Amino acid sequence: MVASGGVAMRQFLIGAIALALAGCSTTGQLANLSDPTPEKPGTRITVRNPNVQKWVAARQTGQPKTNVSVWVCRPLACASGNAMVGTELSNSPTRHPDRKALEKAANLLAVQTRSQDMMMEAASEGDDRIAPLSSKVTDIRGYPAIIAESKRTSRGKASFIVRGELFIGAARVRLVATSSDRADAKRYFDEFVAAMEIVDVEPPQPGATPEPAPPAALDRTQERM
Repeated sequence: MVASGGVAMRQFLIGAIALALAGCSTTGQLANLSDPTPEKPGTRITVRNPNVQKWVAARQTGQPKTNVSVWVCRPLACASGNAMVGTELSNSPTRHPDRKALEKAANLLAVQTRSQDMMMEAASEGDDRIAPLSSKVTDIRGYPAIIAESKRTSRGKASFIVRGELFIGAARVRLVATSSDRADAKRYFDEFVAAMEIVDVEPPQPGATPEPAPPAALDRTQERM
């Protein structure tokens, strides 16, 4: 009975992660998959497992390779018993999002969650519900981000979802953490954010004067002349 209950809860959390990641999946490549340089500016994001003793990657065989990754907490490794974290990488629509535009998007997330709740309630005859808890615009690791929290219930089981839209240079990272405990969901979200490897080189501003060549390079040019 314990094992079957654990499987049911894990399937429930997978559903919560899928719901939070839905709507923006992509199989495209990011703007820059190699290390950016001043000559080739761009952004490279690598999502790391913050604790291999605690988290294990969940892979589905037969599925096409995408920019979506999911980690599941190992048995007995999380205080809440069941937890998952999902990430999705895509190109950002702009390198410098407008703050007011992000605030409007944050408010829209709450509206979308209420719309999802109506559809879920109708489809499940009231067994499945989701409710927005909070949404805000903030800075994460020096980059603008939208953070939204929601609570999903299914047949009496509850999970808390922390969803972040991180606009990191030329990339957008959607990171979702879910747990049956709200504080744990926040902590797991923070763990994966801290473990992300970010390499970001911003392109020069239009009209910027290129740096002068070093003296040695000038000497070689004059010798050829």
